[in-house]
Amino acid sequence: MYLVRGREYLAQYPNFTLVGREHDLERISSILIRKSSNSLLLTGPAGVGVSMLSLGLQAAKNNPDTPFDLIVKKLFWLNCDALFSSGDSTKINNEFQSILKKLMQTPESVLIITDTANFLEAAHNTGNAHFINALNNADKSNNFQVILEVRDDKLSSVLKASTNMPELYTLYDVKEPTGDNLNSIVTTVAKELSGYHKIEVDKDAIDEAIHLTCKYRDSLGLGGAQPQRAISLLDRALASYRQLTHKQHPKIAELMGKIEKSTSETEQYDLRQQLEQWQQDWQNLKSEISKTYQYQRDAETLRFKLQDEITQLQEEEDNNKNSESVAIKTFAQLTAGGFDSPAVAKLKEKIRQIDAEIAQNNEQHQKLVMLANKDLRLNRQEVIAEFSKVSGISANKLDENEVENLINLEANLLSRIFGQDNIVKHVANSVKVAKVDTLEESGPAMSYLFLGPSGVGKTEMAKALAEYVYGDEKSLVRFDMSEYMEKHAVAKLIGAPPGYEGFEAGGILTNSVRTKPVGIYLFDEIEKAHPDVFNIFLQILSDGRLTDNVGRTVDFSDIMIIMTSNIGQSYYLDPNLSDEVACELATNELNNTYRSELLNRFNGRENILHFKRLPMEVIERIIRREIDKLNQSYSHRGYTIEIKDSCISTFCHDHYDIIRGARGLPGYIKTNVRPFIVNHILQNPHDQGVFKAIYNQQTHSFDMEFYKN
Repeated sequence: MYLVRGREYLAQYPNFTLVGREHDLERISSILIRKSSNSLLLTGPAGVGVSMLSLGLQAAKNNPDTPFDLIVKKLFWLNCDALFSSGDSTKINNEFQSILKKLMQTPESVLIITDTANFLEAAHNTGNAHFINALNNADKSNNFQVILEVRDDKLSSVLKASTNMPELYTLYDVKEPTGDNLNSIVTTVAKELSGYHKIEVDKDAIDEAIHLTCKYRDSLGLGGAQPQRAISLLDRALASYRQLTHKQHPKIAELMGKIEKSTSETEQYDLRQQLEQWQQDWQNLKSEISKTYQYQRDAETLRFKLQDEITQLQEEEDNNKNSESVAIKTFAQLTAGGFDSPAVAKLKEKIRQIDAEIAQNNEQHQKLVMLANKDLRLNRQEVIAEFSKVSGISANKLDENEVENLINLEANLLSRIFGQDNIVKHVANSVKVAKVDTLEESGPAMSYLFLGPSGVGKTEMAKALAEYVYGDEKSLVRFDMSEYMEKHAVAKLIGAPPGYEGFEAGGILTNSVRTKPVGIYLFDEIEKAHPDVFNIFLQILSDGRLTDNVGRTVDFSDIMIIMTSNIGQSYYLDPNLSDEVACELATNELNNTYRSELLNRFNGRENILHFKRLPMEVIERIIRREIDKLNQSYSHRGYTIEIKDSCISTFCHDHYDIIRGARGLPGYIKTNVRPFIVNHILQNPHDQGVFKAIYNQQTHSFDMEFYKN
């Protein structure tokens, strides 16, 4: 069967309910009842639920509130595996033409192809590359419609398969669900997972799974998009939790913990009595479950053996039968479905008895498993523990309170960004407003333009925000704008137009945001980009969205955009100018370089921030921080690095270069101090002690000495 009717296809998904997708269902329904361009090209990232939307169309036909225009549509799913299984090009072509003919003769029919990219590839490999043209020509007749489902990374290859695609099909980009819609989808699927694993799932566990998979966007093997990411995490967490608790019941671990903490001998005695009883009951229950499993396995093995004996007996009977028995058996087949020999009938009766015993044993096994799982509930901490295993991020960091993080954001930023206190306060406050304030505004979550000399903390600020706001520095995506100096750079960001080289690849920026729609995007040294690129930035900063080369809209509403510029460098580096004068002159140059409409997009220019030159005391703090990092790095080996504050002060005065900024001095430490430490460790791997660094003003370098403990 090459065409599967909608009700038969839906029957493969018992208890299917489409939740959280009412708006999408309404939109695609309205497209299907249009007069022109009423076929659909459904696209979206893996895991977003494109196939579920098509299934939802069929399920909606059973809803009494569904409009009649949709109810009359007859949905058919194409069984591509069956169609191409023969590998015979002629046969496949004839069958496909027969399918098209049947659809054209069926009023209001809709053909659904679940994986269009694979369909086109299979057609091409069997010598039927014309299938897409045949499909489009049939579609033009308006006798039936088509829904093509395709993952967004394969969309370009489908669009270029035929020039008629944009004219015949309406592209519908399925977005990741958010908010209540995402919660309702994951909650519904969590009930199915709970039934499968036979373990209850707390609402807090569902909320935490959604929170973690939205905050940390790297794939981590959880699937490409929501809701699949949250669902996959819950499934993994349930599997790990079930495995862990079936080794030792949580109640036993709880009692053991209470015994360790108790200081009363009487209480300890009572707890030990409870513990012994629990351990005995738990072992007995596991033993009973093991017996039912063993019985099930032995019974199934015996059933297979009896089935093989029946097959062997029937073969022997067929070889020994005579013409009279053939005639009798043929008559019996026509009247009563056939007679079995006594030996075969006896074996079949045994199989029926075994089947009944297997069903009864399985029922008992399920009851015992339910009893074992009775007190088990997947909670928030178990989800955090599983995500920690998957991501490598410590459970303590994942369990941090986000409200506390926001409250402490300014202090955390000040621990990394020295000498820019006013900027840190401004940024921290704007982040808090963006995270807490519910006022709806267009544009990205936040946008900043950082100006100032090199090495004063602009990039470090972006990294610190990535860590303290989004939980990981990996959430920072950096674009070096020196790579976008040519006029065609816009095509690199949003994708080349159709017909140009690179059209299939899409845009670097738009692809990145579709993959990672939450985080910080750093556009470094924007003055090096071609002027046409700023038209793209203008749209992003204004509307918070961008359309790529194939018509997909990319949402920047959860993105923090940071741009840096070297404009005004000569003023910042001039020691004869005060910070205020340097900032004023740099602002004038900025106004002469960029259009007002672009600069005004940075919160009315309030988010154009000038980083000041760093005074010497701040440089000394940065070097002290570098030494502290070294001590943290080597402490587990038993090593300590000691440098007196006076040595650090003299070193900074001798080596600080305003042009290189704060980057130069840590670079000197890495080149001259750390090699001495590493070489000593390699030559004396078992030593432990103190490395003392003394600054030599004559050689302008550190003299290193090691003192063994």
